[in-house]
Amino acid sequence: MKAALLAVSWVIVVLVCFSTVTLAQSASGQPAASAKVAPTTTSELEHEFFAVIRTGDALKLLSYIPEDGVNLGRGAEHTSREAIKEQLSHRTGLYCKLFDSACMTGAPAACSYRELLTQSQTFRTASMETTRNGVRQAILVAQVQNQKCGGAVLIDFIFNHQQGGWKLFSVP
Repeated sequence: MKAALLAVSWVIVVLVCFSTVTLAQSASGQPAASAKVAPTTTSELEHEFFAVIRTGDALKLLSYIPEDGVNLGRGAEHTSREAIKEQLSHRTGLYCKLFDSACMTGAPAACSYRELLTQSQTFRTASMETTRNGVRQAILVAQVQNQKCGGAVLIDFIFNHQQGGWKLFSVP
């Protein structure tokens, strides 16, 4: 519970205190799987990562998953890269949560993050960089308003900077 409150606090800090919150723009015209250099700034990461979610590019998403895996959900359940790869290829679990509302189970108003980012009345994204325990981190936040999916929703992703670029540490 304390960890969840801390995560929510970070989201609020990002949304309230940082003036870098901007209206998100469509990623049309920029393919998600382009052969570009990996993003170096949090602003570049914000733009490119949310484009991956909006376009449903599971292969590109996999490039953000570190070899040692990622923490998933409110309970920060550590999941191996291999398990993530299997979920993405079989269109289950994380794939559904990120990209496809149709395969989600649970609450009747469950919406994928892709649906939230492409079909909401309004949404904003923000990013910030910090250092925790000597590790450079990027926190990406999307604030969306979607009546079908429960009204106002906050989505936050945490990345660690590793050799080779930004890698996901935590997926909500």
